[in-house]
Amino acid sequence: MRIPLDYYRILGIFPQATDEQVHQAHRDRCVQLPRREYSQQAIQSRRQLLEQAYRVLSNPTQKANYEAQFWQAQAGCQEEGETVSPGSGTEAPGESSALTPSEIEIEPEQVPGSLLIFHELGEYELVIKYGETYLATLPTASLSLDIDDTATNRRTDTILSIALAYLEISREQWHQQAYEQAALAGSQGLDLLENYSLFPSIQTEIRSELNKLRPYRILELLAAPLKNQAPRQTGIDLLKFMLGERNGIDGKGNDHSGLGIDDFLRFIQQIRTYLTASEQKDLFMEEAQRPSSVAAYLGVYALIAQGFAHKQPSLILEAKTVLEGLEPRQDVSIEQSIVALLLGQAQAAAQALQRCQDQQALTFIREQSQGSPDLLPGMCRYGEHWLKTEVFAHFRDLKEKTVSLKEYFADQAVQTYLDQLLSPVAPPPSPPPVSMSIRKDPLPPKTRKNLGNGRHQHEPQIPVTLEQGNNALDPRRWPLHSSSPVDIRDVRRRKQKQYNQKPDPKPLPETVPQQSPQPQLNPTPPAPQTTPVQKSITRRRTRRNHARMNQVRPKLGFMVVGILGTVGLIAMGITWMNKANSPLSALEKGQYSVALHKPLIAIPAADAQMVTATGMLTLEGAQQVIETWLSSKSQALGKNHEIESLSKILANPLLSRWQRQAQQLERSQNYWTYQHNVKVNSFNPSQSNPNQAVVDANVQELAQYYQRGRVSRSYDDNLRVRYDLVRQGDRWLIQGIDVIN
Repeated sequence: MRIPLDYYRILGIFPQATDEQVHQAHRDRCVQLPRREYSQQAIQSRRQLLEQAYRVLSNPTQKANYEAQFWQAQAGCQEEGETVSPGSGTEAPGESSALTPSEIEIEPEQVPGSLLIFHELGEYELVIKYGETYLATLPTASLSLDIDDTATNRRTDTILSIALAYLEISREQWHQQAYEQAALAGSQGLDLLENYSLFPSIQTEIRSELNKLRPYRILELLAAPLKNQAPRQTGIDLLKFMLGERNGIDGKGNDHSGLGIDDFLRFIQQIRTYLTASEQKDLFMEEAQRPSSVAAYLGVYALIAQGFAHKQPSLILEAKTVLEGLEPRQDVSIEQSIVALLLGQAQAAAQALQRCQDQQALTFIREQSQGSPDLLPGMCRYGEHWLKTEVFAHFRDLKEKTVSLKEYFADQAVQTYLDQLLSPVAPPPSPPPVSMSIRKDPLPPKTRKNLGNGRHQHEPQIPVTLEQGNNALDPRRWPLHSSSPVDIRDVRRRKQKQYNQKPDPKPLPETVPQQSPQPQLNPTPPAPQTTPVQKSITRRRTRRNHARMNQVRPKLGFMVVGILGTVGLIAMGITWMNKANSPLSALEKGQYSVALHKPLIAIPAADAQMVTATGMLTLEGAQQVIETWLSSKSQALGKNHEIESLSKILANPLLSRWQRQAQQLERSQNYWTYQHNVKVNSFNPSQSNPNQAVVDANVQELAQYYQRGRVSRSYDDNLRVRYDLVRQGDRWLIQGIDVIN
């Protein structure tokens, strides 16, 4: 099989490398080992390719001939206007054509080793291309990690390389903010491993990253244009799936996204701006059935938005139903007042304001109502402002829409619905002698038509008490605090009959006409006559009872006051605790800073370390570097001999020295166990080179050496160590370690 590799790339060097650099590169590549899941056959085939490249480049004569052919091929490609690219080869494996220095011929059993080299070079597409082609040529026998068979090992090694290539492509796409492409690549790798039932630990690793990727995917899909219904619906379905795993917006289930309850609430608040009013209404009202207080409150805003924007007062009436269920748990008086106003119930709106604790809103309403016999002008102006800033601003299809109460009440369909809603219901039959006057419509149709321009001469003066407390309410508040959710189904059942009747403002005095005397059907029997003695006894008993009551009344008064005070304190405590423990209290802290250009969750690389915005290492980052080294040391010299972990934290020549020591330990089948405690004393960046630094630390190391499975020796040292750090790319590595004392 022919693959697009040259000897320089196999060793990871440039064509201009010196002989010493060739030798050093060969040593470094030989001591570096792939993941421990690979078989020894794959590792050996990789080693064969390294030796093949080294033999040619370390021999002066062969190197000169190879270089001449290499540069001649490069020049020929440039004359033809082409460039030699590792991924540009399009010929099928085994296709006969002239072999170029940018290609090598390998045996089929060397394919797993070549895939390892491609993976180390970051050529993940080539891993998939040549790996899938090679996989198709292998027998399709059942695979098992417990069978040490040559054909089985080749197949499992190839599947492993392809799956890991998909995983790396997924991570690259994630960092490039192509979240759907990242999910697609990760899913392909996971499906491959699941189909063959191989490497469950890697399956778990991929699945974990896909779960953490879901919030990003939802944002990307919902940000698609409104005309692209398919991706937007996919985003909504993903969101519903997460809600199901979490048992609701404020549920305690685990969706494995890494978001806690507060963070997920802020995430929900953020994605609202990507959803339309209809989408939010369907989503949150469905979630409210769990039941969920948070979903019910968000559903109220969606109902109000859609009802006002599309002039459907029936939706606003539904919002009123939900608010009545939320009222006992939190101050929703502003919402109730505006909902009543939109339903033409001015007096009910004023009564709701009497319960309002938002002094800023009340002050605004009073200032806008100066010169008016009531607060209706201010309520109308505040209602328009509230709908624009607090409601429409959170819906994608309503952000730019204007708000006008005049247009809303002038709509013929709205007038007809409100007339039917406010029309009196025929009273049930009553006894003929008694008559009762029927109350007038609290907001006549003519008045509703004039709400937009402030004409309200027909409305009686509305007394609103402004001295209701001094709690300033944040205009962007989420005013629901409850430790127990609200089941809006119960509220709707309780209120179903009520909304079929006329609203009940404060009734006018009843008028009862004088009645003519009527004969009594069951006259009261006359009281029995009493004697003078009996009257005297009765008078004495009455005086004694009065005296006793005069003595008891003060005691009862104190007891009543005490009981009421205790109950009041308990109620205040319970209310405070409910507010403090409410899931929506997290939403009052503002939106979660999420955007497609700014990740919701930090996505550090596997070996990321703590640096400043300029790339300089911080003191905390220096502590992390030392802890990473001690952890990698424990893994490399430990029972599992995870030698590859050393390359994540050490730089040459220190890396090669520790790798040789770890390999010798692995060959002897012995190992160390460590326990470490580290404290960084000082961190000194180099004044001349910003890519170098020195760390002084105290390290306590408790070690035990196991030989043939038994502890052979041990020690417990307290050391002061100097670490020389160097930055390579975006990583800080240790290139020198000196024990001071």
